[in-house]
Amino acid sequence: MVIIIMSLGIKGKFVVGFDGFEHRIIRDGVVIVDEKRVKHVGKSYGGKVDRWIDASTGLIMPGLINTHIHAATAPKDKGFIDDTGARHFYMSSLGENLTALGQAMRGPDYEVFAKFSLAECLKSGNTTIVEIGILENLGVDKTVRVISDLGIRATESPTIADGAWERSQAADLRTRWLGVEAGLKKIDEAERFVKTHRGACEGRLMPAIYGDTVDKCSSELQKAIRAKVNELKVPVTIHAGQWVVEFNNMIRMYRRTPVEFLRDTGLLGPDLIIGHGWAIAGHPLVGYPSVDGGDLAILAKSGATVSHDPLVFIKRGNKMHSHTAYLKAGVNVSIGTDTVPQDLLNEMRLASYTSKLADWDCHSGASRDIFNSATLGGARGIGRSDLGRLASGALADITIVDLETFNGVPYRDPIKNLINSSQRADVTWVIVNGKIVVEEGKLTTIDERKLLRDVQKSAEGVWERIPDHHYLKQRADEISPLAYKLWEG
Repeated sequence: MVIIIMSLGIKGKFVVGFDGFEHRIIRDGVVIVDEKRVKHVGKSYGGKVDRWIDASTGLIMPGLINTHIHAATAPKDKGFIDDTGARHFYMSSLGENLTALGQAMRGPDYEVFAKFSLAECLKSGNTTIVEIGILENLGVDKTVRVISDLGIRATESPTIADGAWERSQAADLRTRWLGVEAGLKKIDEAERFVKTHRGACEGRLMPAIYGDTVDKCSSELQKAIRAKVNELKVPVTIHAGQWVVEFNNMIRMYRRTPVEFLRDTGLLGPDLIIGHGWAIAGHPLVGYPSVDGGDLAILAKSGATVSHDPLVFIKRGNKMHSHTAYLKAGVNVSIGTDTVPQDLLNEMRLASYTSKLADWDCHSGASRDIFNSATLGGARGIGRSDLGRLASGALADITIVDLETFNGVPYRDPIKNLINSSQRADVTWVIVNGKIVVEEGKLTTIDERKLLRDVQKSAEGVWERIPDHHYLKQRADEISPLAYKLWEG
Protein backbone atom coordinates (compact mmCIF):
# COMPACT_ATOMS: atom_id res chain seq x y z
CA MET A 1 0.00 0.00 0.00
CA VAL A 2 1.34 3.44 -0.93
CA ILE A 3 2.25 5.44 2.16
CA ILE A 4 0.63 8.88 2.03
CA ILE A 5 2.03 11.71 4.14
CA MET A 6 1.00 15.36 3.86
CA SER A 7 4.45 16.76 4.72
CA LEU A 8 7.77 15.01 4.91
CA GLY A 9 11.29 15.95 5.91
CA ILE A 10 14.42 14.06 4.87
CA LYS A 11 17.84 14.53 6.44
CA GLY A 12 20.75 13.20 4.40
CA LYS A 13 24.53 13.01 4.36
CA PHE A 14 24.43 14.50 0.88
CA VAL A 15 21.64 16.21 -1.06
CA VAL A 16 21.73 16.81 -4.82
CA GLY A 17 20.09 20.22 -5.00
CA PHE A 18 19.36 22.24 -8.14
CA ASP A 19 20.39 25.89 -8.14
CA GLY A 20 18.33 26.88 -11.19
CA PHE A 21 21.11 26.06 -13.63
CA GLU A 22 22.82 22.87 -12.49
CA HIS A 23 22.95 20.20 -9.78
CA ARG A 24 24.92 21.08 -6.63
CA ILE A 25 25.95 18.94 -3.67
CA ILE A 26 24.81 19.96 -0.19
CA ARG A 27 26.59 18.22 2.71
CA ASP A 28 24.34 17.31 5.65
CA GLY A 29 21.28 18.78 3.98
CA VAL A 30 17.52 18.47 4.14
CA VAL A 31 14.66 18.16 1.67
CA ILE A 32 11.14 19.13 2.68
CA VAL A 33 8.11 17.79 0.81
CA ASP A 34 4.66 19.36 1.08
CA GLU A 35 2.06 17.02 -0.43
CA LYS A 36 3.36 16.20 -3.94
CA ARG A 37 5.95 18.96 -4.37
CA VAL A 38 9.32 19.90 -2.96
CA LYS A 39 8.96 22.82 -0.58
CA HIS A 40 12.55 23.40 0.53
CA VAL A 41 16.09 22.18 -0.18
CA GLY A 42 18.93 23.37 2.01
CA LYS A 43 21.15 22.91 5.06
CA SER A 44 18.37 23.05 7.63
CA TYR A 45 14.67 23.61 8.20
CA GLY A 46 13.02 25.09 11.26
CA GLY A 47 9.39 24.29 10.47
CA LYS A 48 7.25 21.30 11.41
CA VAL A 49 6.56 18.24 9.24
CA ASP A 50 4.37 15.19 9.71
CA ARG A 51 7.29 12.76 9.43
CA TRP A 52 11.06 12.81 9.27
CA ILE A 53 13.20 10.27 7.41
CA ASP A 54 16.70 9.88 8.82
CA ALA A 55 19.04 9.23 5.90
CA SER A 56 22.17 10.32 7.74
CA THR A 57 24.32 7.94 5.67
CA GLY A 58 22.37 8.51 2.47
CA LEU A 59 22.49 10.41 -0.80
CA ILE A 60 19.19 12.23 -1.44
CA MET A 61 18.75 12.78 -5.17
CA PRO A 62 16.04 13.38 -7.75
CA GLY A 63 14.26 10.28 -9.01
CA LEU A 64 15.93 8.92 -12.13
CA ILE A 65 14.21 9.24 -15.52
CA ASN A 66 14.20 6.24 -17.87
CA THR A 67 13.45 7.28 -21.45
CA HIS A 68 13.09 3.86 -23.10
CA ILE A 69 11.62 0.69 -21.59
CA HIS A 70 9.52 -2.23 -22.84
CA ALA A 71 7.97 -3.24 -19.55
CA ALA A 72 5.32 -5.74 -20.65
CA THR A 73 7.64 -8.02 -22.62
CA ALA A 74 11.23 -7.62 -21.39
CA PRO A 75 11.43 -10.10 -18.47
CA LYS A 76 11.19 -13.10 -20.81
CA ASP A 77 14.56 -12.06 -22.28
CA LYS A 78 16.51 -12.65 -19.05
CA GLY A 79 18.98 -15.48 -19.49
CA PHE A 80 17.68 -16.04 -23.01
CA ILE A 81 19.13 -13.31 -25.24
CA ASP A 82 22.41 -13.41 -23.30
CA ASP A 83 25.39 -14.84 -25.21
CA THR A 84 23.26 -15.30 -28.31
CA GLY A 85 22.21 -13.43 -31.44
CA ALA A 86 21.80 -13.81 -35.20
CA ARG A 87 25.12 -13.43 -37.01
CA HIS A 88 23.30 -12.66 -40.29
CA PHE A 89 21.53 -9.75 -38.50
CA TYR A 90 24.82 -8.33 -37.17
CA MET A 91 24.34 -10.19 -33.85
CA SER A 92 20.92 -8.64 -33.20
CA SER A 93 17.99 -10.77 -32.00
CA LEU A 94 15.44 -8.49 -33.66
CA GLY A 95 13.48 -10.17 -36.43
CA GLU A 96 14.47 -13.62 -35.19
CA ASN A 97 14.74 -14.89 -31.60
CA LEU A 98 12.87 -11.94 -30.09
CA THR A 99 10.07 -12.41 -32.61
CA ALA A 100 9.58 -16.03 -31.56
CA LEU A 101 9.75 -15.08 -27.88
CA GLY A 102 7.13 -12.37 -28.32
CA GLN A 103 4.74 -14.61 -30.23
CA ALA A 104 5.02 -17.25 -27.50
CA MET A 105 3.55 -14.88 -24.90
CA ARG A 106 -0.05 -15.08 -23.69
CA GLY A 107 -2.41 -12.44 -22.31
CA PRO A 108 -1.74 -12.89 -18.57
CA ASP A 109 2.03 -12.85 -19.13
CA TYR A 110 1.99 -9.21 -20.21
CA GLU A 111 0.46 -7.97 -16.96
CA VAL A 112 2.76 -10.03 -14.77
CA PHE A 113 5.81 -8.85 -16.69
CA ALA A 114 4.65 -5.22 -16.67
CA LYS A 115 4.30 -5.24 -12.89
CA PHE A 116 7.71 -6.84 -12.51
CA SER A 117 9.43 -4.30 -14.78
CA LEU A 118 7.84 -1.34 -13.01
CA ALA A 119 8.82 -2.81 -9.65
CA GLU A 120 12.41 -3.23 -10.88
CA CYS A 121 12.48 0.40 -11.98
CA LEU A 122 11.31 1.70 -8.62
CA LYS A 123 13.76 -0.46 -6.69
CA SER A 124 16.63 1.06 -8.69
CA GLY A 125 15.52 4.62 -7.90
CA ASN A 126 13.84 5.13 -11.27
CA THR A 127 10.65 7.15 -10.77
CA THR A 128 9.68 8.20 -14.32
CA ILE A 129 9.60 5.99 -17.42
CA VAL A 130 8.89 6.37 -21.12
CA GLU A 131 7.17 2.98 -21.40
CA ILE A 132 6.51 1.33 -24.76
CA GLY A 133 4.20 -1.66 -25.01
CA ILE A 134 2.03 -1.96 -21.90
CA LEU A 135 -0.88 -0.16 -23.53
CA GLU A 136 -0.55 -2.16 -26.72
CA ASN A 137 -0.61 -5.48 -24.86
CA LEU A 138 -2.82 -4.85 -21.81
CA GLY A 139 -5.38 -2.42 -23.15
CA VAL A 140 -6.31 0.92 -21.64
CA ASP A 141 -8.01 -0.11 -18.40
CA LYS A 142 -5.34 -2.57 -17.24
CA THR A 143 -2.56 -0.17 -18.24
CA VAL A 144 -4.00 2.62 -16.13
CA ARG A 145 -4.56 0.25 -13.22
CA VAL A 146 -1.00 -1.13 -13.27
CA ILE A 147 0.55 2.36 -13.34
CA SER A 148 -1.84 3.54 -10.66
CA ASP A 149 -1.18 0.56 -8.38
CA LEU A 150 2.62 0.50 -8.67
CA GLY A 151 2.90 4.25 -8.06
CA ILE A 152 5.36 5.09 -10.84
CA ARG A 153 5.25 8.05 -13.24
CA ALA A 154 4.95 7.00 -16.90
CA THR A 155 4.31 8.18 -20.42
CA GLU A 156 2.13 5.82 -22.50
CA SER A 157 0.73 5.60 -26.02
CA PRO A 158 -0.46 3.08 -28.56
CA THR A 159 2.29 2.21 -31.04
CA ILE A 160 1.77 3.82 -34.46
CA ALA A 161 2.98 2.31 -37.75
CA ASP A 162 1.87 1.77 -41.33
CA GLY A 163 4.45 -0.91 -42.08
CA ALA A 164 5.53 -4.29 -40.75
CA TRP A 165 8.76 -6.23 -40.99
CA GLU A 166 8.52 -9.11 -43.43
CA ARG A 167 11.16 -11.77 -43.85
CA SER A 168 11.87 -13.33 -47.23
CA GLN A 169 14.71 -15.74 -47.97
CA ALA A 170 17.06 -16.47 -45.08
CA ALA A 171 18.01 -13.00 -43.88
CA ASP A 172 16.21 -10.45 -46.03
CA LEU A 173 14.13 -8.39 -43.60
CA ARG A 174 12.22 -5.60 -45.32
CA THR A 175 9.22 -3.39 -44.72
CA ARG A 176 5.83 -4.48 -46.02
CA TRP A 177 3.64 -1.38 -46.29
CA LEU A 178 0.10 -1.69 -44.96
CA GLY A 179 -1.20 1.66 -46.22
CA VAL A 180 -1.04 4.97 -44.41
CA GLU A 181 -4.69 4.56 -43.30
CA ALA A 182 -3.56 1.87 -40.85
CA GLY A 183 -1.22 4.34 -39.19
CA LEU A 184 -3.75 7.18 -39.20
CA LYS A 185 -6.22 4.96 -37.32
CA LYS A 186 -3.58 4.42 -34.62
CA ILE A 187 -3.04 8.19 -34.40
CA ASP A 188 -6.78 8.57 -33.79
CA GLU A 189 -6.54 5.92 -31.06
CA ALA A 190 -3.60 7.73 -29.48
CA GLU A 191 -5.48 11.04 -29.57
CA ARG A 192 -8.45 9.48 -27.76
CA PHE A 193 -6.10 8.13 -25.11
CA VAL A 194 -4.46 11.53 -24.65
CA LYS A 195 -7.76 13.38 -24.29
CA THR A 196 -9.29 10.80 -21.97
CA HIS A 197 -6.35 10.10 -19.66
CA ARG A 198 -4.30 13.29 -19.51
CA GLY A 199 -3.68 13.82 -15.79
CA ALA A 200 -4.77 10.31 -14.75
CA CYS A 201 -3.16 8.51 -11.81
CA GLU A 202 -2.94 11.82 -9.92
CA GLY A 203 -0.96 13.30 -12.80
CA ARG A 204 1.55 10.44 -12.96
CA LEU A 205 0.20 9.11 -16.26
CA MET A 206 1.44 11.25 -19.14
CA PRO A 207 -0.22 10.30 -22.46
CA ALA A 208 2.07 10.56 -25.45
CA ILE A 209 2.38 9.75 -29.16
CA TYR A 210 4.64 6.84 -30.14
CA GLY A 211 5.87 6.06 -33.62
CA ASP A 212 7.01 2.46 -33.83
CA THR A 213 10.26 2.38 -35.83
CA VAL A 214 11.63 4.78 -38.40
CA ASP A 215 11.49 2.07 -41.09
CA LYS A 216 7.88 1.12 -40.30
CA CYS A 217 6.51 4.68 -40.40
CA SER A 218 6.24 6.19 -43.87
CA SER A 219 7.05 9.80 -44.65
CA GLU A 220 3.34 10.63 -44.83
CA LEU A 221 2.67 9.00 -41.46
CA GLN A 222 5.59 10.74 -39.77
CA LYS A 223 4.26 14.08 -40.99
CA ALA A 224 0.84 13.19 -39.55
CA ILE A 225 2.43 12.23 -36.22
CA ARG A 226 4.27 15.56 -36.13
CA ALA A 227 1.06 17.49 -36.79
CA LYS A 228 -0.79 15.64 -34.01
CA VAL A 229 2.05 16.11 -31.52
CA ASN A 230 2.10 19.84 -32.26
CA GLU A 231 -1.66 19.98 -31.73
CA LEU A 232 -1.79 17.93 -28.51
CA LYS A 233 1.57 19.08 -27.06
CA VAL A 234 2.57 15.69 -25.69
CA PRO A 235 5.83 13.70 -25.57
CA VAL A 236 6.78 11.79 -28.73
CA THR A 237 9.22 8.98 -29.35
CA ILE A 238 10.29 6.56 -32.10
CA HIS A 239 12.88 3.82 -32.53
CA ALA A 240 15.61 4.91 -34.93
CA GLY A 241 19.26 4.10 -35.45
CA GLN A 242 18.80 0.89 -33.46
CA TRP A 243 20.49 -1.73 -35.67
CA VAL A 244 22.53 -2.15 -38.83
CA VAL A 245 19.71 -3.80 -40.80
CA GLU A 246 17.48 -0.76 -40.27
CA PHE A 247 20.26 1.64 -41.21
CA ASN A 248 21.01 -0.25 -44.43
CA ASN A 249 17.33 -0.53 -45.33
CA MET A 250 16.81 3.21 -44.86
CA ILE A 251 19.73 3.93 -47.19
CA ARG A 252 18.32 1.45 -49.70
CA MET A 253 14.75 2.83 -49.52
CA TYR A 254 15.40 6.54 -49.25
CA ARG A 255 19.11 7.28 -49.73
CA ARG A 256 18.87 8.81 -46.27
CA THR A 257 20.18 7.80 -42.87
CA PRO A 258 17.45 7.28 -40.26
CA VAL A 259 18.29 10.68 -38.72
CA GLU A 260 18.24 12.41 -42.11
CA PHE A 261 14.87 10.86 -42.87
CA LEU A 262 13.41 12.06 -39.55
CA ARG A 263 14.67 15.55 -40.38
CA ASP A 264 13.15 15.49 -43.84
CA THR A 265 9.72 14.34 -42.61
CA GLY A 266 9.68 17.04 -39.93
CA LEU A 267 9.30 14.56 -37.05
CA LEU A 268 12.74 15.44 -35.73
CA GLY A 269 12.43 18.23 -33.18
CA PRO A 270 13.12 19.27 -29.58
CA ASP A 271 10.21 17.17 -28.29
CA LEU A 272 11.31 13.90 -29.97
CA ILE A 273 13.06 11.11 -28.06
CA ILE A 274 14.91 8.74 -30.37
CA GLY A 275 15.10 5.25 -28.96
CA HIS A 276 18.74 4.09 -29.19
CA GLY A 277 20.10 6.35 -31.95
CA TRP A 278 23.53 4.71 -32.12
CA ALA A 279 23.44 3.50 -35.78
CA ILE A 280 24.38 6.82 -37.34
CA ALA A 281 26.71 7.99 -40.08
CA GLY A 282 30.28 7.53 -38.93
CA HIS A 283 29.67 4.54 -36.65
CA PRO A 284 32.18 1.77 -37.44
CA LEU A 285 29.50 -0.92 -37.78
CA VAL A 286 27.52 0.86 -40.50
CA GLY A 287 30.54 1.89 -42.56
CA TYR A 288 28.79 5.00 -43.86
CA PRO A 289 30.74 8.28 -43.91
CA SER A 290 29.79 11.33 -41.90
CA VAL A 291 29.85 14.59 -43.84
CA ASP A 292 29.72 18.15 -42.45
CA GLY A 293 29.08 16.96 -38.90
CA GLY A 294 26.73 14.24 -40.10
CA ASP A 295 23.87 12.90 -38.04
CA LEU A 296 25.23 14.32 -34.79
CA ALA A 297 25.08 17.85 -36.19
CA ILE A 298 21.52 17.26 -37.39
CA LEU A 299 20.47 15.95 -33.97
CA ALA A 300 22.11 18.84 -32.15
CA LYS A 301 20.47 21.45 -34.39
CA SER A 302 17.04 19.87 -33.93
CA GLY A 303 17.21 19.73 -30.12
CA ALA A 304 16.02 16.11 -30.17
CA THR A 305 16.93 13.68 -27.39
CA VAL A 306 18.73 10.38 -27.90
CA SER A 307 17.92 7.68 -25.36
CA HIS A 308 21.17 5.81 -24.72
CA ASP A 309 20.34 2.26 -23.60
CA PRO A 310 23.76 0.62 -23.39
CA LEU A 311 23.21 -2.85 -21.92
CA VAL A 312 21.04 -4.37 -24.64
CA PHE A 313 23.67 -3.47 -27.25
CA ILE A 314 26.64 -4.47 -25.13
CA LYS A 315 25.06 -7.93 -25.13
CA ARG A 316 25.27 -7.81 -28.94
CA GLY A 317 28.94 -6.81 -28.80
CA ASN A 318 28.12 -3.22 -29.74
CA LYS A 319 28.08 0.25 -28.21
CA MET A 320 27.32 3.89 -28.88
CA HIS A 321 30.36 5.85 -30.12
CA SER A 322 30.33 7.58 -27.59
CA HIS A 323 28.08 9.16 -24.92
CA THR A 324 30.50 12.05 -24.51
CA ALA A 325 30.87 12.56 -28.26
CA TYR A 326 27.10 13.12 -28.51
CA LEU A 327 27.21 15.62 -25.65
CA LYS A 328 30.17 17.48 -27.14
CA ALA A 329 28.28 17.73 -30.43
CA GLY A 330 25.43 19.42 -28.54
CA VAL A 331 23.00 16.49 -28.51
CA ASN A 332 20.73 16.03 -25.50
CA VAL A 333 21.32 12.48 -24.24
CA SER A 334 19.11 10.63 -21.78
CA ILE A 335 19.36 7.06 -20.52
CA GLY A 336 16.98 4.10 -20.75
CA THR A 337 16.95 0.41 -19.88
CA ASP A 338 15.07 -1.13 -22.84
CA THR A 339 15.24 -4.71 -21.57
CA VAL A 340 16.16 -6.69 -18.46
CA PRO A 341 17.31 -5.87 -15.94
CA GLN A 342 15.29 -2.67 -15.61
CA ASP A 343 18.03 -1.17 -13.49
CA LEU A 344 18.93 2.39 -14.36
CA LEU A 345 21.87 2.46 -11.93
CA ASN A 346 23.39 -0.39 -13.94
CA GLU A 347 22.73 1.40 -17.23
CA MET A 348 24.37 4.57 -15.94
CA ARG A 349 27.53 2.69 -15.05
CA LEU A 350 27.64 0.97 -18.44
CA ALA A 351 27.02 4.25 -20.25
CA SER A 352 30.06 5.68 -18.50
CA TYR A 353 32.32 2.70 -19.15
CA THR A 354 31.40 2.19 -22.80
CA SER A 355 32.06 5.87 -23.48
CA LYS A 356 35.52 5.56 -21.95
CA LEU A 357 36.22 2.49 -24.06
CA ALA A 358 34.93 4.14 -27.23
CA ASP A 359 37.13 7.20 -26.75
CA TRP A 360 40.12 5.53 -25.07
CA ASP A 361 39.80 8.35 -22.53
CA CYS A 362 39.32 8.21 -18.76
CA HIS A 363 37.54 11.58 -18.88
CA SER A 364 34.87 10.34 -21.29
CA GLY A 365 31.56 9.29 -19.74
CA ALA A 366 32.25 11.41 -16.67
CA SER A 367 30.00 10.73 -13.68
CA ARG A 368 28.63 14.28 -13.77
CA ASP A 369 27.56 13.92 -17.41
CA ILE A 370 25.98 10.51 -16.89
CA PHE A 371 24.01 11.70 -13.85
CA ASN A 372 22.83 14.75 -15.79
CA SER A 373 21.62 12.49 -18.62
CA ALA A 374 19.64 10.29 -16.22
CA THR A 375 17.97 13.30 -14.60
CA LEU A 376 18.00 16.63 -16.44
CA GLY A 377 18.49 15.04 -19.87
CA GLY A 378 15.49 12.78 -19.40
CA ALA A 379 13.36 15.62 -18.05
CA ARG A 380 14.21 17.75 -21.08
CA GLY A 381 13.33 14.84 -23.36
CA ILE A 382 9.78 14.60 -22.01
CA GLY A 383 9.42 18.38 -21.74
CA ARG A 384 9.23 18.58 -17.95
CA SER A 385 11.10 21.25 -16.02
CA ASP A 386 9.56 20.05 -12.76
CA LEU A 387 11.24 16.62 -12.83
CA GLY A 388 14.83 15.40 -12.63
CA ARG A 389 15.82 17.99 -10.02
CA LEU A 390 15.35 18.83 -6.34
CA ALA A 391 14.27 22.44 -6.06
CA SER A 392 11.38 24.34 -4.56
CA GLY A 393 8.26 23.73 -6.66
CA ALA A 394 9.56 20.60 -8.38
CA LEU A 395 7.50 17.44 -8.13
CA ALA A 396 8.53 15.30 -5.17
CA ASP A 397 10.11 12.39 -7.03
CA ILE A 398 13.01 11.47 -4.76
CA THR A 399 15.45 8.59 -4.40
CA ILE A 400 17.63 7.88 -1.37
CA VAL A 401 20.72 5.69 -1.77
CA ASP A 402 22.53 4.41 1.33
CA LEU A 403 26.25 5.10 1.06
CA GLU A 404 27.26 3.21 4.20
CA THR A 405 27.32 -0.20 2.50
CA PHE A 406 30.05 -2.40 1.05
CA ASN A 407 29.31 -0.73 -2.30
CA GLY A 408 29.32 2.79 -0.90
CA VAL A 409 32.23 3.20 1.51
CA PRO A 410 34.54 4.96 1.55
CA TYR A 411 32.70 7.92 0.07
CA ARG A 412 34.11 11.32 -0.81
CA ASP A 413 32.24 12.20 -4.01
CA PRO A 414 28.73 10.71 -3.80
CA ILE A 415 28.02 11.07 -7.54
CA LYS A 416 31.19 9.23 -8.56
CA ASN A 417 30.38 6.52 -6.04
CA LEU A 418 26.80 6.31 -7.32
CA ILE A 419 27.88 5.84 -10.95
CA ASN A 420 30.81 3.53 -10.27
CA SER A 421 29.86 1.54 -7.19
CA SER A 422 26.27 1.79 -5.95
CA GLN A 423 23.82 -1.00 -6.75
CA ARG A 424 20.06 -1.45 -6.67
CA ALA A 425 20.20 -3.03 -3.21
CA ASP A 426 21.57 0.27 -1.86
CA VAL A 427 18.35 2.13 -2.77
CA THR A 428 16.51 2.48 0.53
CA TRP A 429 13.67 4.96 -0.09
CA VAL A 430 11.81 6.04 -3.21
CA ILE A 431 9.15 8.74 -3.27
CA VAL A 432 6.94 9.51 -6.27
CA ASN A 433 4.55 12.45 -6.30
CA GLY A 434 5.17 12.87 -2.57
CA LYS A 435 4.18 9.27 -1.73
CA ILE A 436 6.52 6.60 -0.41
CA VAL A 437 6.64 3.62 -2.79
CA VAL A 438 9.85 2.03 -1.49
CA GLU A 439 10.50 2.06 2.26
CA GLU A 440 13.75 0.69 3.67
CA GLY A 441 14.35 -1.20 0.44
CA LYS A 442 10.92 -2.81 0.22
CA LEU A 443 8.14 -1.94 -2.22
CA THR A 444 5.02 -0.65 -0.51
CA THR A 445 2.82 -1.09 -3.59
CA ILE A 446 3.01 -4.83 -4.35
CA ASP A 447 3.74 -8.22 -2.75
CA GLU A 448 7.31 -8.81 -3.91
CA ARG A 449 7.48 -12.57 -3.19
CA LYS A 450 4.23 -13.33 -5.04
CA LEU A 451 5.37 -11.19 -7.97
CA LEU A 452 8.62 -13.16 -8.28
CA ARG A 453 6.77 -16.48 -8.31
CA ASP A 454 4.31 -15.22 -10.94
CA VAL A 455 7.11 -13.99 -13.21
CA GLN A 456 8.98 -17.29 -13.05
CA LYS A 457 5.83 -19.24 -13.93
CA SER A 458 4.99 -16.97 -16.87
CA ALA A 459 8.52 -17.05 -18.29
CA GLU A 460 8.69 -20.84 -18.15
CA GLY A 461 5.47 -21.02 -20.16
CA VAL A 462 6.83 -18.63 -22.80
CA TRP A 463 10.04 -20.62 -23.22
CA GLU A 464 8.09 -23.87 -23.60
CA ARG A 465 5.97 -22.43 -26.42
CA ILE A 466 8.88 -21.08 -28.50
CA PRO A 467 9.05 -23.99 -31.02
CA ASP A 468 5.48 -23.23 -32.11
CA HIS A 469 6.55 -19.75 -33.21
CA HIS A 470 10.19 -20.02 -34.32
CA TYR A 471 10.68 -20.08 -38.08
CA LEU A 472 13.02 -23.09 -37.71
CA LYS A 473 10.84 -24.69 -34.98
CA GLN A 474 13.80 -24.63 -32.61
CA ARG A 475 13.46 -25.16 -28.87
CA ALA A 476 14.59 -22.63 -26.28
CA ASP A 477 17.73 -24.63 -25.45
CA GLU A 478 18.69 -24.77 -29.14
CA ILE A 479 18.30 -21.02 -29.67
CA SER A 480 19.91 -20.08 -26.37
CA PRO A 481 21.99 -23.01 -25.07
CA LEU A 482 22.49 -23.31 -21.33
CA ALA A 483 25.90 -22.17 -20.08
CA TYR A 484 26.57 -25.75 -18.88
CA LYS A 485 24.91 -29.00 -19.86
CA LEU A 486 22.50 -30.45 -17.35
CA TRP A 487 23.93 -33.27 -15.29
CA GLU A 488 21.42 -35.83 -14.16
CA GLY A 489 23.89 -37.53 -11.83
